[in-house]
Amino acid sequence: MTPTVSDIGTGAGVAPDRAGDGAFAPELTRDSLLRLARREIAGLHVPGFCDRRVAADVAGKAVRHKALGNYHKKYTSTVGRVHLPHIDTAWNPGLTARYHDAALPSIHEVRALFAPYLSPVDHVRLLLQECWPAGAELLRLRGRPCFVGALRVFRPATSAFLPHNDRIEQETDAPEAAGVTEQLVANIYLQVPEEGGDLQLWRREPTSAESRTILEVEGLDPATVEPPDHVIHPQAGDLVVFSSRMLHAVTPARGGHRVGMAAFIACKGPDEPLRYWS
Repeated sequence: MTPTVSDIGTGAGVAPDRAGDGAFAPELTRDSLLRLARREIAGLHVPGFCDRRVAADVAGKAVRHKALGNYHKKYTSTVGRVHLPHIDTAWNPGLTARYHDAALPSIHEVRALFAPYLSPVDHVRLLLQECWPAGAELLRLRGRPCFVGALRVFRPATSAFLPHNDRIEQETDAPEAAGVTEQLVANIYLQVPEEGGDLQLWRREPTSAESRTILEVEGLDPATVEPPDHVIHPQAGDLVVFSSRMLHAVTPARGGHRVGMAAFIACKGPDEPLRYWS
């Protein structure tokens, strides 16, 4: 049996959510997923989902990875990512073909970084398959498999995600993207500096005007947005899942890299399988 990344440690040193109001479920379960999909809670925050020693090792590999590039839009170009994510296909047929051609090899390469332990994104995939009423599967667009398991690298002081949201239908007109009622994102944190790198969450979607700005440059001026409803300073090894359709942001890290993994999760209701990708 393949050992999981939680088999070799406890992931100690967990920082609590500043919300402090029961808005975050502490486990990924059938009930918590359904409640999150209905927006009855702000998210899931599972401490120690990935062992810190394994996380630190892979974080170092990500920072040095030969496939480390940058996101393509104006305000996200400071953030590094390993392998091409779907958002960077930018409606370009050539980039889209490249993305799908590399999807399975990229999944295998990311998985190998965690060997002999189970990748935390694969762990999330298994839990989604087991917990969601209709199961879960890899997203395919026009019948072609998508990549899942993106590694994100926030460089000290310079990298940030300004307030934005993410919706698959803004990235593709593939028929498989139709009918999505909610889009979640699962983030696993591999390395987090002591200061900065906070996850900010708003309990609302952007306005029409804000959406136009986000589509153009992938971020809003923080001065134009009210304070976030929730702020989380995750610890290495934590899993946080929330609605990517709502506004969210990441503050600049200070004193070290912030490295994580991310997977989007499309929901079309409890009678349809969840579908995940990066």
